[in-house]
This record gives sequence, structure tokens and C-alpha cells, in this order.
Amino acid sequence: MGLFEVRFRLEHDCPYTRFTKANPEIEVQHWCSRESDVLELAHPGIDGPEMDRRLRSLENDLGSKFVRKLSVSKNRSMIVQKHSYASMKQNVNAVIEEHNCMEVQPTVYRDGYEWYRVLAFNHTDLVGLFGALSSWADVEVVSKEQLSERSARDTTTVSLRSLFGGLTDKQLNAMLVALSTGYYDVPRRTRTADISSRMRVPRTTYEAHLRKAEGKVLRALLPYIELVSSAER
Repeated sequence: MGLFEVRFRLEHDCPYTRFTKANPEIEVQHWCSRESDVLELAHPGIDGPEMDRRLRSLENDLGSKFVRKLSVSKNRSMIVQKHSYASMKQNVNAVIEEHNCMEVQPTVYRDGYEWYRVLAFNHTDLVGLFGALSSWADVEVVSKEQLSERSARDTTTVSLRSLFGGLTDKQLNAMLVALSTGYYDVPRRTRTADISSRMRVPRTTYEAHLRKAEGKVLRALLPYIELVSSAER
């Protein structure tokens, strides 16, 4: 018995691996919930008509519509899409769960491979997991580590529900717009007055939504901040 952290890469045919194999300069990070997926794409020229064409091709391959696209920085973009059950990633997640293991998101897609980080509570579960995956995909273990009680704290995952479940739609949108327009950049690229004018709401109203969103997210993060703080003492 014990806690194991395993990193592995997997090669099989799915829309994301096809996309990164055809576009090796792009890395995709993928967070998945039951309702939607969030993709973060890293590429020096993430904006422009050529990238839009590539993303439309990925959208068609997935059979799922992109709901929103946000420019995180000049070389990173986030895309929110309706959950795609056509993606083979869902099958990988199902196999991980069936063998009592837990994926630490995000899944990374790079160079035609899927890269996973998984936690398991015993070696037998890992043997079953890799046996099942190897029956239909090429799997390569990159690293395997048995974690001590102290280092296990570093593997703690934060659920999307615990972070954002308390936010209203207006609060969540206020934070998304602030992030995408450079409000949190140093130096700031925009002001709350500019954002509120763009959104056609009073500045005080926008700032109230943003401050409430920030407070709720920080309060949700407090236990994890304290964990990190205690580890440094």
C-alpha cells in the first residue's frame, strides 16, 4: 500500500492528438468537467486567420462547438467548449477511474501524444490500469514515484466546483473579462472604467462583481494557501 504518482504519455487516434501532430508547434492543455471542457493553447501566433482556420478544423473534428475564446496573453489563448463525448479522452478517463486511480488535470497534448499525471493508492491498480490502456493504445511511463505523507500534500487537486461554484454568472464574467483584457497584467493594460464602459454597466457595478468574485476565489483557495505556507515553515 502507498500513494504513487505516475506520469505517462499515450499515443492513440483522437482529435487532440491529430491536431498537435499536424501542428507540432502548438501545445494544448485540457481541463474537463461533466458539462464543458477548457482548452489552453500555447503558440507564438495564437491570433490571426490561419489559427482560426486550424481551430475550426479541430472544432469540426471534435464534433463540438467552441462556446468562447479568450486571449490570455499574446501567445496563449483559452477556449471553452461544450463537453465532447466524441473525444477519446473520455475513454482514457473512464479507464483511469475504473482502476481506482485519479488523474491530476490538465491533460497535455503535445507532438501527437497525450500526457497524463495519475495518482494511485496501490501498485496493483497501476498494473491493471496500464494493462487496460495498453490493449488499445501505445503507453510509455515517464516517471513513477512513491510519495511520502508530506509530499502527498503537493498532489492535492482543487475542484472547479470548490473554486467557482459560489460565483454568479455576472461575477464569473467580470473576472473572465478582467483576465482577458489585461487588467491583472503588470503594468495593467486596462482599467475598470474601460471594461465597464465596454460592457455597458456602471463602473461601481462592475467593480462590485469583480471584487466579490476575487474574494470568493481567494477564500476557496485559503486552505491550499495555508498548506503551502505550513510546508515552507
